Amino acid sequence: MASLVNSLVDRAVDSTANSINPAAVIPPSMISFVDNEKINLQQIASNFLARHFEFRTKDHEKTLNVVQLMSEYVGNFSTPICYLQFYLKRAGRFIQFAEELGPLSGSEEVHRLNCIRIYKNFIQHYSELIGAVQTHESACGGRLFRRSVERMQPEIAHVPMNLHLQQLLVSSGDDPSQRSIYNTVTLGAPAVHHSRFTHGGLARIKANERETNERLCYLQEKLQDVLILNSDIDDALDHLTKIIESPSTHIEHSVLKLSLQRVIQAVVSLLEYSSKDLDKIASSSSRIVVNPLVSKVSAEEVSASQDTIHDKAKKLLEEIKESMKKDEQTFGMTQLNYLKSIADELERHTCKHIMRYIFKESMEIERYSQVYRERFDIAFSQALTCLIFSITVLLSSVKISDQAWQLYINNGEYIGMREKCK
Repeated sequence: MASLVNSLVDRAVDSTANSINPAAVIPPSMISFVDNEKINLQQIASNFLARHFEFRTKDHEKTLNVVQLMSEYVGNFSTPICYLQFYLKRAGRFIQFAEELGPLSGSEEVHRLNCIRIYKNFIQHYSELIGAVQTHESACGGRLFRRSVERMQPEIAHVPMNLHLQQLLVSSGDDPSQRSIYNTVTLGAPAVHHSRFTHGGLARIKANERETNERLCYLQEKLQDVLILNSDIDDALDHLTKIIESPSTHIEHSVLKLSLQRVIQAVVSLLEYSSKDLDKIASSSSRIVVNPLVSKVSAEEVSASQDTIHDKAKKLLEEIKESMKKDEQTFGMTQLNYLKSIADELERHTCKHIMRYIFKESMEIERYSQVYRERFDIAFSQALTCLIFSITVLLSSVKISDQAWQLYINNGEYIGMREKCK
């Protein structure tokens, strides 16, 4: 459709090149578009550079005008820092949980201490990376992107390379109403250049590691399920407490019944989880996030109290179900506190059971090699930063680009053309 570009220029209207080549000037009507885009995008982009391209069609009778507005993402360094800080908080929570869990027996204690050591080293390493990224950003002198020549610097590897927003306003030289606007986010492909691609790529490393990590995802999911179920029990028990402790409120039997049914359902679910044989379940590996912390209970106590907890819970649930069938309210604060204590015991027992398997598997941070974790975090950080920038541009482009175009068609040559048509 078009030949090679005829001209590529900066915006300086009074430059020497402009006096020689008339095509080396961004049309005044398009300057409004550029200025408006800079204002509207100032919250997410900076360091704007505008250039003008002019293409001629095959018949050389018509031209296509293209204004390119290139800018840099203001969060190019801060987004990876937030990503690293997220992992620091996650690791800190795990260390706190593992320390409050207390000493275990035999090899489990070795695994527990080893996990704590690995996570502490992890925190130290990522804290140093955050400081390195902040130092590099300060030394860039206003530049907001990571250059290709910096690809071998491991301390800033989490920052994407050459991340830019390219905005193109394409219009017909004869009829500016024939136009298109394109927003494109460009970056260097996420990669770990400083490793020189040893040990293969992420897919190969993950394939080699998958077999030894197959149960951790299941353990993580079940641990989260137990904590969520216990949270549901707490909410329901709090609701029941308010009902029972309020003497001025007439308690509808149906309301109390619904609240009790919710508690019963959650407690029964906890009983089912705590009775499962986790050895027979396998899944792919994932991350371990533990919140809230469970109380310290020794492994011997957990094992000895399992049958007792189950028997007490089942007996109390049967009593509650019987009382719900009666017309009068027979469920009071005594039963409520008893139910709450059983729910707490169930949570401690079930979480302890799951965490013992987690330590036995040495955690995914041990099973997954440091090579894999480093490459995954770097590639994901780069891709995540680009994705956030792209989504922000996408959410802004519909409104911003349309506003900018209205400024363009209401200024300069197009207004003159419309007046001539009249």
